[in-house]
Amino acid sequence: MHRFMRCEGKNLMTYQRKTRDVWRFYVNYGYGWEHELDEYSLSEIKKRKKEYRENCPQYPIKVVKGRERIDT
Repeated sequence: MHRFMRCEGKNLMTYQRKTRDVWRFYVNYGYGWEHELDEYSLSEIKKRKKEYRENCPQYPIKVVKGRERIDT
């Protein structure tokens, strides 16, 4: 669905993103980095990171920001 803005009598389309941000959560259990989960908000990934640190403090954790296409 496209939205239009009116600017001096001209119709201009507003920008619509084609990708969305995704944070990928990786844990190293001693056999290399394994993908655990994806979150679409920074606040959610911070919660998951805190939970993993509380429950499994011996395993290293990393979060990688990426982008994925939005299917339309």
